[in-house]
Amino acid sequence: MTLQRVLTSIRKKEYQPVYTLMGTENYLIETFKNTLKTSASLEDVDDLNIISFDMAETELGLAVQEAETIPFFGDYKLIFIDNPYFLTAEKKKNELVHDTKILEEYLKNPLETSILIFTTNVEKLDERKKIVKLLKKESQLVDVNQMTEKELIPYVSHYIESEGYHIEKNAFKQLTYLTDMNLSRVMNELNKLFLYKSDTKEITLKDVDLLIPKSLEHNIFALSQYVLDNKRDEAIELYQDLLISGEETIKIISILIGQVRLLLQVKLLVDMNYQQSNMTDTLKIHPYRIKLAVQQSRAFEKRLLGEMFSELVDLDHKIKTGQVDKELGFELFLLKSR
Repeated sequence: MTLQRVLTSIRKKEYQPVYTLMGTENYLIETFKNTLKTSASLEDVDDLNIISFDMAETELGLAVQEAETIPFFGDYKLIFIDNPYFLTAEKKKNELVHDTKILEEYLKNPLETSILIFTTNVEKLDERKKIVKLLKKESQLVDVNQMTEKELIPYVSHYIESEGYHIEKNAFKQLTYLTDMNLSRVMNELNKLFLYKSDTKEITLKDVDLLIPKSLEHNIFALSQYVLDNKRDEAIELYQDLLISGEETIKIISILIGQVRLLLQVKLLVDMNYQQSNMTDTLKIHPYRIKLAVQQSRAFEKRLLGEMFSELVDLDHKIKTGQVDKELGFELFLLKSR
């Protein structure tokens, strides 16, 4: 079930005895937990009625035993079970042996005053396991997977509006770009922007650029664009800025090789009539990165991308074998006309 539908039921105090959160989006996981605590009037908790168990450190039987006891001074008890790797195909070193039969028995007749929450932090469970099949049948499955671009954009837009703020179109685009369309990162940066613009409630592109730092990967993306566009002065200036900020030339070259390789791969797949969704499956790369690579690669020929890739690989080899000074060699590469 979608998170929003589950949250609506929770706010109405229509609880399920067991929830299984499926996915890895931390912001959605925390939203579920906080909504449940608030609805059950436990947000200011006493440790007696909200208990968390890490299955990497604690046996499952202790968590189930806790669920079988009534709450103290409250209507409900929340039991969060984190890292339930026994529901997956994951193997851990020195892992605890969890007796899942105890949980199987509990699921047949769960205590009405206990709410058990499994936070899986994975996209898929091991469907071959009996306990997984039983959980899918007896618990409320909640989708907390990372949002697609089509889901994230309206979600964030609505959130900004609901908080009484307005954001410029180009500022919103820059926000999602700098956070790689990752909801947890978007919401974290929005909190900073809200605080900074609490007086006017108007968020501009200048605000986003001021408060949200560019990652090395974003700077390399810009550097590759400068090189391909023959903007040599801009490329040298950005490279010098990266050196001043403490980045290593070898690392910059390595990431740039990866970026150009991606552009070349995407270019080849476009020529083979691959859709972006197929590229994501083939290259095992986040869909948003694929989208940006497709957009960037459109303006350049395969020949140019291939030559640039070969030059970078050759330069990397020469630097590592002591044939070329790393900074001088890379600056000459940036200054070369294409």
